Amino acid sequence: MASGLSSKIKENMKIHVPDEIFSIQKWEATVESNQNVATFIKELVLNLPEGENLDFQAGGYIQIDIPEYHNLGFNDFSIEEEYHPDWDKYKIWDLVANNDEPVFRAYSMANHPAEGNRVMLNVRIATPPPPLWDQVPPGLASSYIFNLKPGDKVTISGPYGEFFIKDSDREMVYIGGGAGMAPMRSHLFHLFHTLKTGRKVSFWYGARSVREMFYDEQFKQIQEEFPNFSYKVALSEPMEEDNWTGHTGFIHQVLHDEYLAKHEDPTELEYYMCGPPPMINACDNMLDSLGVDKEMIAYDSFG
Repeated sequence: MASGLSSKIKENMKIHVPDEIFSIQKWEATVESNQNVATFIKELVLNLPEGENLDFQAGGYIQIDIPEYHNLGFNDFSIEEEYHPDWDKYKIWDLVANNDEPVFRAYSMANHPAEGNRVMLNVRIATPPPPLWDQVPPGLASSYIFNLKPGDKVTISGPYGEFFIKDSDREMVYIGGGAGMAPMRSHLFHLFHTLKTGRKVSFWYGARSVREMFYDEQFKQIQEEFPNFSYKVALSEPMEEDNWTGHTGFIHQVLHDEYLAKHEDPTELEYYMCGPPPMINACDNMLDSLGVDKEMIAYDSFG
């Protein structure tokens, strides 16, 4: 026992182990593709060995093994041309990453259960602000992932998770930003492509500019097919060439002003959130001001 105490058990004791524990496995997966979907976000697609399937719930995550490596230069990354201006501007190419010992990191899956023979991740490169480059190293895991090429082998384990769809008939509000897209896609694709849910669902996504939006057409298609789904995007810093006519500002404020402030009872909705900490904090404060109970809010911290 962890406490150092021990005791005799006089009767048969039942221990409940969640079913998910027995389904956790380890695989050597193969990189199918690793492309930028936004300036600093990659969509990594991994294929499981032939005949294998990942049996998971929407919103689950996997752990990826990060091996020891040295002198991994960001100038070796394959970054699509359209994203080069910001990489040039911030001199991201100059960074070098090192990892002195094997570690693992958790990432939410963007794929939904019907896509169980593959794993899709949305990974944001973790870089220190330029003034701190000499003192703070770039992210160990994201640097490794950004360097992966098709055909490379990657060790993963899973599934894990607790950010699951609640079994109720309540209206659902999804709020996401950045790489927090991953579990949003998993949930929403499962809800509509597999379950074909009749629940009222809305997805509110915050991005900086049009270049930072991804899976946009896929969500618009769901919105066209299902009248009970609405998809809203707010851009905080739209560029002139975006010709943006949609919502501007931060997503928590747009959600409040355009919907929740007019809703007959926002305390009765289920909220699912994944995104950068400032976004989560702002949403928490906004929902608290409306009287929403913490039990109505689900968070994913592995976006």
